[in-house]
Amino acid sequence: METLTKEQRDILLDYYFECADQRETDTAKQLLGTHKGAVEFYNKLHDSLSPLEHLDHEIHANCPDHLVEKTLERLYLHNTEAGNGQLEKLLRAESEKPVVSLSNPIVTKRPSFWRNLAESAAIAAGIFIIASIFIPVTRQMRAQATKTACQANLARIAQGITQYAGEHEGSLPAVATKAGNPWWKVGSTEQENQSNTRHVWLLVRQNYLGPEVFICPGSGNSKMPVLEKARILALADFPDRRYISYSFKLISEPNKAVLPKSQIPLMSDTNPIFENCLKDPYSFSKPEFDPVKLNAKLLKINSSSHRGKGQNIMFSDGTVKFASQRTFGQNDDIFTVKDLDTYRGTESPSSETDTFLVP
Repeated sequence: METLTKEQRDILLDYYFECADQRETDTAKQLLGTHKGAVEFYNKLHDSLSPLEHLDHEIHANCPDHLVEKTLERLYLHNTEAGNGQLEKLLRAESEKPVVSLSNPIVTKRPSFWRNLAESAAIAAGIFIIASIFIPVTRQMRAQATKTACQANLARIAQGITQYAGEHEGSLPAVATKAGNPWWKVGSTEQENQSNTRHVWLLVRQNYLGPEVFICPGSGNSKMPVLEKARILALADFPDRRYISYSFKLISEPNKAVLPKSQIPLMSDTNPIFENCLKDPYSFSKPEFDPVKLNAKLLKINSSSHRGKGQNIMFSDGTVKFASQRTFGQNDDIFTVKDLDTYRGTESPSSETDTFLVP
């Protein structure tokens, strides 16, 4: 078979499972029209997975998500840690283990648990994928699951904000701040309100939301220690940046922090322009913010939480959607201040219609 690169295989996999973007779709079609190895690869994929099509039936519609994830993880672990042939050893070992039950007290060889779960489309697909050359598809599956879980978080935050506004005369959660305060000092213990995250921390302190919903599963911080109620009440902000991986609309005038009636971006996956500056979760202890000057790359990059392909955005009307672009309305980049190219961490939006999500 004519050799394919790893990137080309990934593109063909995404195309086969109908989760490729337009660029990847065009590339896949070109490969299938000109590359013999791509055609053989695609046909092999189809031949391997087409037997599963009959499992697409209503009686299999409710396969538990935890079963899918657990099986894929186990298959992947045994197939990658110990090299070639490990999957076959696992299957053989499972089939040869003795079993004793109340109805059958005699020790016998039990049928493989894989056969017992053969009716599950997820298990069968996992075996096919791991046992052949199609492991990269699990990466795409995890990415989609992460994106969906992130959207669920933002939807819950939207509900919390709506509830807060309903009980506070239509206002967004906001604490007293001064113009020019550093919006980037997440976790600062100083008495003066500084970071922009202190606003949404109100939702946690006043029991509208649990702190866990402010961590995107794709950020790598989803297993942070649980915050006890006593500690939550003692803090004026999230403990540090690891506890919040979303960027909120910068509120520079709390008196005007009203829940917008029109649909505007209110929160998103973390602003990618300042990610490198704030990698240290305790960066608030620095005396100053390292200035950032925009360039062509910074004007195009997306949040790292979703492999740089885009970011989930929560709008003021409660809707949440994934977008690869950063501009909305009148060509407003949600991660920058209009007509400003150098940032020192104390900026404010240029107008009421200029959305700036930070940190």
